[in-house]
Amino acid sequence: MSHPIISPQHLQRSAFVYVRQSSPNQVRKNQESHRRQEHMVEHVATLGWPPCRIIMLDGDTGRTGTSLHGRHQFQELLETIARDQAGLIAACELSRLVRDNQDWVQVIRLCCYHDVLLADEHRVYHPADPHDRLMLGIQGTFNEFEVNRIIERMQLCLKEKARRGEQYDGLPPGYICRDDKHCEKHPDPRVQRAIQKVLRDFERFPSARQLYLHLLEEGFQLPVVPKGRDWRDVGWVTPSYGQVLALVTHPAYAGIYVRGRRQVFVTLDAQGHKQTKVRRVPREEWDIFLEDHHEAYIPQETWERNMKKIAGNANVQGDLTRGAAGEGRSLLAGLLRCRRCGYRLQARYSSSSVRYVCGRGVSQRTPDAAPCIAFSGVDVEALLAEEILEVVGPAGVAAAQRAADHLASQYQQQRQLLVDRLDALRETEARAAREYKQTDVTYTAARQALGREWNEALLQVEAAQSRLAVFDAQQPVLPSRSQRKQLERLGEDVRKLWNHPRASNRLKQELVRVLIEEIVADVDESRNEVVLLIQWSGGHHTELRGRRALRRGKLPAAQLKALLDSLRKVHTDAAIARALNREGLRSGNGETWTAERVRRYRQRAGISGYHAGEKSRAGWLTQGEAATRLGISPMSVHRLVGSGILPAEQPQRGLPMVISVHDLTLVEVQRAVQSLKAGHTCPLPE
Repeated sequence: MSHPIISPQHLQRSAFVYVRQSSPNQVRKNQESHRRQEHMVEHVATLGWPPCRIIMLDGDTGRTGTSLHGRHQFQELLETIARDQAGLIAACELSRLVRDNQDWVQVIRLCCYHDVLLADEHRVYHPADPHDRLMLGIQGTFNEFEVNRIIERMQLCLKEKARRGEQYDGLPPGYICRDDKHCEKHPDPRVQRAIQKVLRDFERFPSARQLYLHLLEEGFQLPVVPKGRDWRDVGWVTPSYGQVLALVTHPAYAGIYVRGRRQVFVTLDAQGHKQTKVRRVPREEWDIFLEDHHEAYIPQETWERNMKKIAGNANVQGDLTRGAAGEGRSLLAGLLRCRRCGYRLQARYSSSSVRYVCGRGVSQRTPDAAPCIAFSGVDVEALLAEEILEVVGPAGVAAAQRAADHLASQYQQQRQLLVDRLDALRETEARAAREYKQTDVTYTAARQALGREWNEALLQVEAAQSRLAVFDAQQPVLPSRSQRKQLERLGEDVRKLWNHPRASNRLKQELVRVLIEEIVADVDESRNEVVLLIQWSGGHHTELRGRRALRRGKLPAAQLKALLDSLRKVHTDAAIARALNREGLRSGNGETWTAERVRRYRQRAGISGYHAGEKSRAGWLTQGEAATRLGISPMSVHRLVGSGILPAEQPQRGLPMVISVHDLTLVEVQRAVQSLKAGHTCPLPE
């Protein structure tokens, strides 16, 4: 059958039948549509093209027509048109070619300039004809409108279903949806225990990354159901950091149904192609938030704490968050905020100390201006540590008992996870063995593949058995009743635990972050003091003042003379040199101190040196010697001196102090010491 607009020149070129469906789901379910499009080959043959010149293009099946991006066969078709090798482009509906009106206009222009016909199952169009071009333009506009309407109707239906809490794009590990309406926990108790372990362990770690590293160290396996597989087909994989972070922050584990956590928007890439991007939406802008929607793994309060912890660790938010506890020497990094400008103080480290500086607020007003406030962290942290120890002291006994109980519970839970993993691998091995034995011997290649799978499953079972045996061999020795009493006594002496060599700075930082929400800092220049307003996690506020240490560097001659005259009473020249260097104090020439330099300076200034006999006759004591005589810790002596109860001679904060033996017998000193030994929480006057 000939057509009036089909010329011999058209028939001498090839005819292309373009076949496309918009998604892989349509390819699987709408097979009749694919067959209908293939019948266009027969229709093109009736137009006069010989079968040898009819080419069917189905390489873009499963890709959307709203964009040219990713449709490689369509791009090749355009190149064929540009080379004058195409006479006809046919499709069951011309909207199969392209759904974007702007791209459709370009296709029409290209076909017009190269004399290429367009055809659907009803008509043949010549783009060079004004009437046909008008009809094609109307079709392009309608096609784009139709797509937008289809998308709009689908989205409205999905939103309506989501308002009822029945729309699921994908469930997190540990949940299944059997009837496409109701979400429930995975019935396998091994899966539930694995999810509960991750959520429970996150309460013990300050950040999701530290939890992730801990799980990797344990060899933890996360249960997942591959997309498109039955919920019974559970796979166990090593989790990624993203999976761990998504698990501890997903509201579904608190029984909450949420929609609108992420927003999808369309933009153009560098080549002008459409691309979709996803951005997170603040919680207050989520579309749907249904509480108590399904059975939860954790209470909603726990999930709220998890979200607050994650938000607090987000360093990308700068001064809005305090960050997670790190490995730095600073105890208060991320907690201090300047009272004058409101910005967070920065911790700057030197070889032996840390200094807190606020330069953010003033730098925004005057770039070359000095910082708002700056002070040494050594003395401030010592004062705050003493305040914290006074707060947590009464909880030491209960904490020690809970630690023992938690150790036993944690061991049993970890062992159960290893047993669950071994059981799952045994099931996999039994299934592989059954498939291998049931396969006919004549299928050699199949039996070989199944045999390799069986051997691999056996090796995994042996490895899991070995891990369980090693774990059992490392079973912790749980404390007996008498050992629990010793543990209680150790829990009472919190200062020993705080100052223990194995107590890492990260552990102390985590304790400080549990107790303290924020600290507002300022400097009182008139009294040369650092003022800290502590906001405790319970909502209470405490003001703490401490003497501001002098800046390190050269000391005036008069001050250096008085300093050496005081220190030589209880220390040798070598000990004095170490103390001065530790505080960063330099000689008049800017040099570090040695025992010889201390001796020369002392002799020039007419200061006598250390003499044990003179020290004994005068009754001069060091801080440690005074602590030994009183039967308390050196830190307690430091607090007695700081509170003004015990007189002491200290030339500068951070340097050794000289205490008189006669002052140890003062009534107020003895009363305070007895109160400390009795374990009172506040033995010293405020």
